[in-house]
Amino acid sequence: MFFNDILVKKHLKIKETPNYIYIAPHPLLRKYIAHYTILFPNPKETAKCSDNINDLTLIPDCSGCIIYTYENNDFSLRLWGSTTKTVIVKNDVNFKKIRFFIEFVPGGLHAITGIKQSELCDIQTEVDEVDKYLFCALIHAIENSNDIDDMVSRADMIFLKAVEKNNKQHAVIDSVLKRIKCSNGILQVKELALDEYISERHLNRLFNEYIGINPKMFSRLVRVNHSINIFKKFDYKNCSNIAQVLNYFDQSHFIHDFEQICGVSPNSFFRNMSDFYNEPFKY
Repeated sequence: MFFNDILVKKHLKIKETPNYIYIAPHPLLRKYIAHYTILFPNPKETAKCSDNINDLTLIPDCSGCIIYTYENNDFSLRLWGSTTKTVIVKNDVNFKKIRFFIEFVPGGLHAITGIKQSELCDIQTEVDEVDKYLFCALIHAIENSNDIDDMVSRADMIFLKAVEKNNKQHAVIDSVLKRIKCSNGILQVKELALDEYISERHLNRLFNEYIGINPKMFSRLVRVNHSINIFKKFDYKNCSNIAQVLNYFDQSHFIHDFEQICGVSPNSFFRNMSDFYNEPFKY
């Protein structure tokens, strides 16, 4: 089983810390899967752990993921649909658990499963409740993998076959997603629909099918996630500067969006950044 060996080929690593490794998927999957992540205890910290585990707030990114968790010689396989609300989890990274994440990009889970994403939005469930074939394939992969490289290769093959089988790509969604991300979420839905020669109503229907939410809400998530990445990278301390960079009408509009999505004000977030997590490679 791959948990016995956490070595990863250097050319597949995107980022590595004492607790996790981000791993690149097959090149043909990179429009659907942001990365695989192996999360494991740091032996130097495990002995220091107590029962008093801090909370970690996950920032919504409307992407979805599949999570293997290995603990006490057993494992579970769960699916998270696209998230639009903050989720609070226990920050138990240095306890005796190992997790393998399959982190999708927005729309990626639809390409893999073919399921209308609004039905999975903000849902956490077992994979076999959503796609029994995918569940069986992933279980077989985990039971027969020799190491992480082998597991990643097997997962790549499973998802390549699923994408080919479902054939659920859509040119309009691909185009609009790219434009929203490139503009960091500042484009109006009316403008996006007009440039694709479709109605706003039809664009909303497509987004609910492929992404799970409407394009206006998705754009807000992109803007807020981008603001967090800016703060992390450039150490901004002034909300008015961020509001200008993200083309908000004023600082109060930015603060309102931030609070609606993250559940706290920007100032509170940046005072306690270690208590929050947002995906660094999706926005």
